[in-house]
Amino acid sequence: MTDLRIPPPAPAPPARQQADPGTWVETVGIDDIILTYSSEHWIQPWRDDSVQRWDIGMHFNEEGPGACFGTIELYVVDHWRSPNIVESLDAFSVDLQEIGAALYDPELGDLRDDLQEDLALPGKTTIVDRVRMDRRFRGQGLGVYLTGLALDYLSHGAGVIALFPSPLGDERRRVPPPGPREEGAKPDQEVLAAARARLGHAWSRLGFKHYRNGTWILDPGMTTLDNALQRERQRLQGHRWNVTFTDSATSGTVVSAGIDKVTMTKSAPHPFPATPAQSS
Repeated sequence: MTDLRIPPPAPAPPARQQADPGTWVETVGIDDIILTYSSEHWIQPWRDDSVQRWDIGMHFNEEGPGACFGTIELYVVDHWRSPNIVESLDAFSVDLQEIGAALYDPELGDLRDDLQEDLALPGKTTIVDRVRMDRRFRGQGLGVYLTGLALDYLSHGAGVIALFPSPLGDERRRVPPPGPREEGAKPDQEVLAAARARLGHAWSRLGFKHYRNGTWILDPGMTTLDNALQRERQRLQGHRWNVTFTDSATSGTVVSAGIDKVTMTKSAPHPFPATPAQSS
């Protein structure tokens, strides 16, 4: 029974208020970045739960996760929970199935013998599927470093970390059919091979090495990743970006902040140095 003599509780204070959408500029560095982690756990007893997807967001700190400038998509694989892990990965995408086929014996369902023998510790497999980042922050190794932090956070107990260095839209090994090209233009195969080589070199900064059929691997049981993260953090520590944020408001209530403009500060170190492409 409701007692009408007791006044109702005061409503919660509204989100940040302002009359008009605002714009402001902040100078930010890697210490102003927050990573957020999200995953789903389906509890139906008949559902294959051997492959767990993790979505990681790259945000700037606004007393919590603010404007998002990139995402990472990871999969953690527990082959003990699936009779055929390659088929379980195929249920997600052809891309993951191809990486799984490179890592796992198609008949036995276990990691390939040569890979198993080289790992420091047995355990789950972590696959980096896609990394997307605002192009204005690319070319400095920031995406690789933040992905390395996410891997370090999620891969404790993992047996191997794997990825396929590939530009988005490449669709892994599928090469567009030859067509009309401008005079002097390189064939599509050469362009893709060069792009993959550059990406492979970038991931090698974390300790990734080519293993089989375009798949690169990293052993988290070794100290390679820890040492690489310390080195990359030191390299990026002095980087600064001048970021122009703009609030997006609905009915006077600020609901989100977007990134309008990004520039490197003059005092910041030179962006990620260019290096010759290395073939895998």
